[in-house]
Amino acid sequence: MSSTITVAAGGFRFVPGVYQYSAGVAAEPGFRIERARFAEPVPLAEGFARMAAALDAAGRPKTAFCACELRSPEPFTEDGFRAFNQDYGQVLTEWGLFCGRP
Repeated sequence: MSSTITVAAGGFRFVPGVYQYSAGVAAEPGFRIERARFAEPVPLAEGFARMAAALDAAGRPKTAFCACELRSPEPFTEDGFRAFNQDYGQVLTEWGLFCGRP
C-alpha cells in the first residue's frame, strides 16, 4: 500500500498521485468527507470561489478541500489540458494543499 500524507488542518489524508491529483482520500478520525454538487455547471474559477465560500460558511479552512470532480465542456488538446492543470494546480497551491508533496 502506498504511504499517505495527512493534511491535519483539513482533517483528511491522501495517497499521492501525479501532480495535483491523488490516488485516494480518507477522513481523519473525528472528521467526515461531505460531498456537494453544483446544480448547473459553472466555470472553474467560479466553482472554486463557490467552494471557498462554502468552506468559509462552514467554518472550515480551504485546506479542508480534499477532492473534487471536474468536467470540461469538450475534450482538451494536450496544450489545453496542460493549461487547465496549471490553473487548477495554482488554486491548490494558493489554498495550501501541496503540503508534503514533492
